[in-house]
Amino acid sequence: MQRFDDGRCPIPSNTDVSLAELAEKSLDVLARDQYSGDDERFKGKSNLAAALQSLVEDSTTDPKARTEFLDRSMGKPKQRVDQTNVNVNLTGWLGQLAEQDSQILDAEFSTPDDSAEEMFK
Repeated sequence: MQRFDDGRCPIPSNTDVSLAELAEKSLDVLARDQYSGDDERFKGKSNLAAALQSLVEDSTTDPKARTEFLDRSMGKPKQRVDQTNVNVNLTGWLGQLAEQDSQILDAEFSTPDDSAEEMFK
C-alpha cells in the first residue's frame, strides 16, 4: 500500500468507505494486476489467471491440490452432523449414578445360588 511522506495511509478520512468495501476493491485490483513473479508460464497473465492456472495444473498431480480445486469449483460436500440434546439436572444425574453404583455393589457381593461345595460333589 502506498504511503504519504509522513507515513499516513492514502485513504482520506472524510470518506464513507467501509472496511469490507475497501478489502473487496483491493482484492479486485490485485486480481486484475499483471503477474510479476518469476514463473515464465504466467508471464503476460493477470494474478488471478496465474493462480487459477497453477491450481488446475497442481490438481492433476497433487491430491491436496485436487481436493482444494474441487472444493473451490464445485463446493464442499455437505457433512452430516448428528446432534443429540439431553436435558439433565444434577439431582437426577446423581440419583442415576447412585443407582448404578448400588447395582454394581449388589452384583459384586451376591452369593451364587449353588455353593462351591455343592458344585464339586
